[in-house]
Amino acid sequence: MMSDTTEIAPEVIDIKHVTCGLVPLMQTHMGGAEDHVDYMEFIIRQGIETELWNSFGTGGEWRMTEIRNDLFHDVACFVREEISELDPLGLMDF
Repeated sequence: MMSDTTEIAPEVIDIKHVTCGLVPLMQTHMGGAEDHVDYMEFIIRQGIETELWNSFGTGGEWRMTEIRNDLFHDVACFVREEISELDPLGLMDF
């Protein structure tokens, strides 16, 4: 029997081979995620942290929380956010 406190594993998508069109591909995966998926991880090539932080700024249904360094690749982590009608870009957090 599973406990109610059991943590659901994130959906992990391996796209480290992608060099062109990475951000649109990530957005497509996030846009097509089922409603019960609240956390996603993307395995990406190393060394593109700055580009990803600039690409996924404020606002939207998904927020990038961290980029972890791993062996031979990095992992970009996203959580689903509710979009506020009063602050759709999430600027009040700043």
